[in-house]
Amino acid sequence: MKKNYTFKFIGFTILLILLSNSVLAQVNDENFDALTPALRGLDFTTNGIRFQQISPNSISQMASLSESSDFIITPSTNDLGLLYNIDNSGTVSGPNIGVFDYRLGSADGSEFKIVSMEADMSAKPSANGYVFIATITGYRNGASIISDNIDFTISDTSNSVTYTKDANPAANGGTLTFSSAWENIDEIRFTGGTPTGSISLLMIDELDFSIPVLSASENAFDENIAIYPNPTQDVINMNFGNIKNIDLKIFNVLGEIVYEKRNITEALYQLKLNQPSGIYFVQLNTIDKQRQIKIIKK
Repeated sequence: MKKNYTFKFIGFTILLILLSNSVLAQVNDENFDALTPALRGLDFTTNGIRFQQISPNSISQMASLSESSDFIITPSTNDLGLLYNIDNSGTVSGPNIGVFDYRLGSADGSEFKIVSMEADMSAKPSANGYVFIATITGYRNGASIISDNIDFTISDTSNSVTYTKDANPAANGGTLTFSSAWENIDEIRFTGGTPTGSISLLMIDELDFSIPVLSASENAFDENIAIYPNPTQDVINMNFGNIKNIDLKIFNVLGEIVYEKRNITEALYQLKLNQPSGIYFVQLNTIDKQRQIKIIKK
């Protein structure tokens, strides 16, 4: 819902168009079926979701594909998923050995709630070094918020993530369903493995997100802030009042970060937006609060 707020500051009347996090959230449900089978590199964005393979990263990357012989969650050629750690030649063998760090998050840094996803660590033989245990962690602004351990060989309902394994005993994949603790995060990481001797494959599919619940008392700045002039030619002035340690990001309509400044402590802050004319979104974050503001560059 769009809300109009008017603030007075040093003789100016400022019209701030404030949009809730749910309006600006860029993540959308994703099943990868609209993509073509292809290698996707180590950093790939689609549908507002950024996927990253941080490690291993020397001779492998991600790919959108279907591989029913190894992954139960892509049973047909038309059902694609996103696979981490595929050989650069396109061979599904898990070529890189060592610890793994596979990530997905909102492309614009906005928060989301993850409801469920399919995840599969393959039907490869464990005797050959393949691992089927991962730690899954939700992050917000780089800080760990919630974490759980998943053994993909057995169903588990005991913690914040419920894992329902496929009935096929040879499969090591199924559905992850997340509790309400996985709300208001901006990134998810799968990590694990050992420095030597372990190979990790992870296929994900059917990502289901929902709008996070933002409490005005807990997640929005209580103090009035002023951003002016709006519209602007290029210079933007910001009055943060008593708010300290603010992280500032400005996004274009594609969700790309065009300006970023961390840990702002001064009450008055000025920047020059060296960008083409158009609509931009200012995102302000502290450790536990967030506000997003729409601005217009003439």
